Amino acid sequence: MKWKDVKNSDGFKNISFMGIATIGGNAISGLFWLYLGNLMGEENYGEIAFLLAIGGITMSIVIWGSEKALMVYTAKGLNIQPPIYIISIITTGIGAIILFVIFNNIGLSFYVLGGVIAQLAVAELLGRKQFKQYSKFFILQKILFVTVSLGLYFVLGPTGILLGFGFSCLIYAQRIYKTIKETEIDFGLIKKKSGFIINNYIVDLSGQVGNQIDRLLIGPIFGFVLLGNYFLAIQILNVLVILPEVVAQYTIPQDASGSSTKKIKILTVVASIGLAIIIIFIAPILLPILFPEYEEAVLLVPIIAVAIIPITISSLYISKFLGAEKTRIILVSYLIEIIILIPGIIILGELMGIIGLGIIFVFSTVAKAIFLAIMDNFLKYQNISKTD
Repeated sequence: MKWKDVKNSDGFKNISFMGIATIGGNAISGLFWLYLGNLMGEENYGEIAFLLAIGGITMSIVIWGSEKALMVYTAKGLNIQPPIYIISIITTGIGAIILFVIFNNIGLSFYVLGGVIAQLAVAELLGRKQFKQYSKFFILQKILFVTVSLGLYFVLGPTGILLGFGFSCLIYAQRIYKTIKETEIDFGLIKKKSGFIINNYIVDLSGQVGNQIDRLLIGPIFGFVLLGNYFLAIQILNVLVILPEVVAQYTIPQDASGSSTKKIKILTVVASIGLAIIIIFIAPILLPILFPEYEEAVLLVPIIAVAIIPITISSLYISKFLGAEKTRIILVSYLIEIIILIPGIIILGELMGIIGLGIIFVFSTVAKAIFLAIMDNFLKYQNISKTD
């Protein structure tokens, strides 16, 4: 592999353009969330983390697996977007109303509504490989999120943060309206592709539960102060995994259309290893200065930083399996993660506190990555056996 060949490839140029926008946008929102940690204090920060977890799972329920289906089938030239948009918007509206009735929090309802609209539009943009348009929308949404949310926070408190996010995502609504208006609506496509869509629904929901279950358990069991420290560490991790997320967003449509992404994936894994090593050494020095109130987060971040590596590996395998429409393998990987996390959080959290939470988090991501790697090699062996 020569650096000159990689640098001049279309894949590297597209990832570079998209990466600059995604890294810049996520840096804006990531720094904002970290700023909110100091502004809100440990307990309030933990409470909003709990609400975000509820909102995240609700999004996966009401979007019924359509995000990845949109990305894959759009990349393959199938105009499945309009019927998916219409059904998802209806179910999201119902979900937002139910959330308001249960929690009496209008911000949480708008958070879900805006989040679903953004996910649908982004999936279509990436599926069409319109990386420049995606980048413009992404940066604008992040800027609006910070400015609107900060203003609403000083008026409404934590609810203003959720409202600000929902309002900022409405810029994607124009894209959805345009697609519905200009593309033939064929609900029959949903029936034809129902198997893949249902599989994706189960996969996405399992993945979201795996991502949010820790916050749903830690708050009620160990208190929102501990959750606030844990959430701060997760926010730092979210900034660190921007690179694999950017690459995965690029490789899913590429893998779906049969393009080679091997070189890009190898470079991404190498970069994640270097990043993890750097964070392990500098976090204990910088965090006490930047976040003096979050003493337990200082212990947690160097542990969780190790998870950058398995998370990167998992995201690249998931891209490959999605492109091949092998969603059951992804589902099992998420279930493995959940099965490890739930008892691990309860047992190690009780025995070792926040350090135990960090250990079980890393262990669950490693187990998931190992399973995906084993399945990839198993499928390769099967294909070789068939050709022999």
